[in-house]
Amino acid sequence: MPNTPLELTHKITQMGRDFGFNAVGISSIDLDPAETRLVDWLAQGYHGDMDWMARHGTKRSHPAELVPNTLSIISVRMDYFPPDTADALMILN
Repeated sequence: MPNTPLELTHKITQMGRDFGFNAVGISSIDLDPAETRLVDWLAQGYHGDMDWMARHGTKRSHPAELVPNTLSIISVRMDYFPPDTADALMILN
């Protein structure tokens, strides 16, 4: 069991990679600097048919409103473009 925040960060990052994610990040829940951009983005209708984004309102910029007692955000990324696809595309060209 990790004993420090840094050890826990390393453990979470390693678990994400073990699960096959290409990147793992942990960030603060302080998203206030991005909130204005989010509100403007939603007002311009850039969310398209994703109505849930507008319905969630500030829950997207205040994660603790979405999940009470949230302390940090763990984000993962998985590439949809398989690495060996680039080789196949070169053959087709």
